[in-house]
Amino acid sequence: MPIASQKTEMQDRWTDSEKRNVAQVDLLFSPPPDFDPASLFADDAVWWNGLPFIAGNEGETEHKGIDRIKAILYGAGAKKGGNRGVDSYDLTTTRYEDVVVMADGDCVLRQHTMHAKTHGGQDYTNVYAFVFRFDAAGQIQYLTEHWNEWHAWNVLFNNFVMEPAHPNEG
Repeated sequence: MPIASQKTEMQDRWTDSEKRNVAQVDLLFSPPPDFDPASLFADDAVWWNGLPFIAGNEGETEHKGIDRIKAILYGAGAKKGGNRGVDSYDLTTTRYEDVVVMADGDCVLRQHTMHAKTHGGQDYTNVYAFVFRFDAAGQIQYLTEHWNEWHAWNVLFNNFVMEPAHPNEG
């Protein structure tokens, strides 16, 4: 059964709050122009990411509070400068497929394959699974992000340009 049919079939069993929460998740990944995705999060929300290399919060996996979450949301697709070995995907090239969405009470799970180009021109594909927990007002309270961290490390964080040897110069 195609994914769209599965989601439609599941939606028939979801409560109104589950439908609202799924709509919020859909909005996060497919926002209209000029929409601020930070508005989906509670001020004291937490975003857990198993790869502790988010700029400004290195060494941490729990990013607590709206300011840390905004840094993730607005920095994820930002072009990285210099030869720091860090690249990021260009959010304007992002597309998703094989999307699976499940809802149960205040939790929503979304798994998808993401395809994008990085600012450095590399093709980037990774599989993600996000588990969202919503508060009573319908804002994201806790987000757990799972992805192939080894692959992300190799493409996004271990991306140094090889400097060739120049033994006959100088």
